[in-house]
Amino acid sequence: MRLKSLGFSLIEVTLFLIALSLLSVWVLNAWQLESALKAPRQERFQQLKITEALQSFLQINLFLPCPDVDGDGREDRRSLGGVAVCQAREGGLPYLNLAAPARDAWGNPYYYRVHQRAQEQAYITQICETASVFGRSGARGLQDLWLCSSNNQFYCADHAGSSTCDSVCDQSCTNLIDPRPTPFIHVNPLHLAPYFHLNTPPFGTRVGALNLQISDASGQRVEEGVVALVLSWGANGAQVNRQQCQSLLETELENCDGDRDFMFAPTGENQDYLQWVTVHQAKLALIKRQAFD
Repeated sequence: MRLKSLGFSLIEVTLFLIALSLLSVWVLNAWQLESALKAPRQERFQQLKITEALQSFLQINLFLPCPDVDGDGREDRRSLGGVAVCQAREGGLPYLNLAAPARDAWGNPYYYRVHQRAQEQAYITQICETASVFGRSGARGLQDLWLCSSNNQFYCADHAGSSTCDSVCDQSCTNLIDPRPTPFIHVNPLHLAPYFHLNTPPFGTRVGALNLQISDASGQRVEEGVVALVLSWGANGAQVNRQQCQSLLETELENCDGDRDFMFAPTGENQDYLQWVTVHQAKLALIKRQAFD
């Protein structure tokens, strides 16, 4: 009686290779899916850390940092008439000032945009200007701030003058009193942050001029009192630049054209990741800081 050969038949080997191929494809797809999900999760976590860092910086220093222009991870300013203004309205995230992540989950630098008047000496130290959230040094200004003598209420007028006062108060107004807190240190307190105040627009019916604006994909306004914004262009961030904006999706095009309008679309292909700081958040930081002073 002959013993049957113990080897594998051609059919068995073929079936084994097919099964191995299917298993390899499944493992590869699972790995790619996990990789695709890991980066967005990491980015959302990083942006929460950046938001916390911005709020902590604001609460400690009583101003927001300017963009990083030269790529060293620190804010860049220049002096105009003794006033430290932002060197540019857009640039990189000053991650060293903030102790925040330097790059997004895809290894690309963050884009950081601030209120455009933060570059201008005439606005960055004025109490009634939104850009005063970025004021770091320089003489304080009271332009357009008025105190109504009948109720002792401060308000920021659209235009200074008696006609504006008459429309708000039933008695006279003055703008010689500065309500901003001053630290007890051995330097001129009128040349130190904070330059913004609880009355700084947005306040009441005054929104403030030239704030950054956030809308959703349908065009509905999400926020219009934004003074600083941090942006990651997501998975295709390495390809996004000003020369390629024309070929981007609508959401990315809005976030890449250099104006003050941005789109927040938290889902979809090649989505962007945004976090921002509003004047109201700045005021909350001021209130929290005053509780310790």
